[in-house]
Amino acid sequence: MNKMLKAALLLITVLVVLTACGPNRSQKDIESALNRDNRKEKPEQLTMWVDGDAQMAFYKKITVAYTKKTGISVRLVNVAQNDQLENLSLDAPAGKGPDLFFLAHDNTGSAYLQVLAAELDFTDEQLKGFNKQALRALNYDNKQLALPSIVESTALLYNKKYVKTAPKTIQEVEANADRINKPADHQYGFLFDGRDPYFNYPFMFNSNNYVFKKHGDQYDVHQTGINDPQVIKNGKRLQKWYEKGYLPKAANHNIMIGLFKDGQVGQFVTGPWNLTEFQQTLGDDLGVTTLPSDNGMKMRPYLGVRGWYLSEYSQSKYWAKDLMLYLTSRDTLQKYTDERNEITGRLDVKSSNPNLKAFEEQAKNAEPMPNIPEMRQVWTPMANASTFISEGQDPKQALEDANRDIQQNIKILQPNDNE
Repeated sequence: MNKMLKAALLLITVLVVLTACGPNRSQKDIESALNRDNRKEKPEQLTMWVDGDAQMAFYKKITVAYTKKTGISVRLVNVAQNDQLENLSLDAPAGKGPDLFFLAHDNTGSAYLQVLAAELDFTDEQLKGFNKQALRALNYDNKQLALPSIVESTALLYNKKYVKTAPKTIQEVEANADRINKPADHQYGFLFDGRDPYFNYPFMFNSNNYVFKKHGDQYDVHQTGINDPQVIKNGKRLQKWYEKGYLPKAANHNIMIGLFKDGQVGQFVTGPWNLTEFQQTLGDDLGVTTLPSDNGMKMRPYLGVRGWYLSEYSQSKYWAKDLMLYLTSRDTLQKYTDERNEITGRLDVKSSNPNLKAFEEQAKNAEPMPNIPEMRQVWTPMANASTFISEGQDPKQALEDANRDIQQNIKILQPNDNE
């Protein structure tokens, strides 16, 4: 907790500065960006930051083809995704940054406020085929700042040894859990990490609930719905699942992955990250389906998006954008999903893996995780509330406390806000 507190305090300090000066891009900044946009002469080389060895291997092949097409060489630099934003803030102003960089979409607001990500304009034809929710996730303040490469959400995995057909409703999931669950024998009917607000989101928030109220595409950070009566009701259901023994308090998500892989779990809510491993261990017993409906409404998990951003400091924005379009084209992303077994940000790209198709379908009905910096103030209070609920505290009190803490944290970030 000490490390988390220190990290939170550091983030608050940084964001206070950004809030004070970040959004107000000067006329000089805008004119400079426009001038760079107009430089259409071909550069000898473009630089892109990739995330890890697997991406490096894939994009080496793709960029060789781009070089043959355009005559522009592409330099690939391996920079961990979680380090790219911080490194960019140091390297880009010094002229050592990339033309394109790769981020998870919840960093979009920070990248924009730090004037690191360039605003992008695309034609309708260029955006044709993309998942609209994924595009939304990479849009901040009505400005498109990136194109999606990879999307991910949770779905419901099941072991056909215990569950013969995919459950369609939460009532079916509960009935299966009642039949299968034998914790004393290390056999579980229904698992997900109920203490983690990422994994419990679709079970806590119905499709008409929200973390931050939205007006159009804008989040109202002063209007949070953590303590909405429906969320509180769902919190009571979560508590019931702990009381009935569905969700073991001592097991986190990583432990649950091992239990499911070993064939000890009937139904498991997780993402696509371990799908290959599950296919190898469970074989034909593995089933994957979308999350069940709840009172007639399909559950909507968080949608995570990772995409390519254009550096505000790029000296070749026209061609960097051209490379971005090439990296996110239908042909490139079809090769990506075939080789990497991941879901892409395009609806016109289809996986041949039947288990991955369920994740593709779920991604069409998922809620983009808020991409504003204030979202960082949600995770710890919501995790605390979820833990308290699992331990028997009144869900109403736990969620009201979380809502209060979130608002107080946001006020610290915005000391001059009079709203």
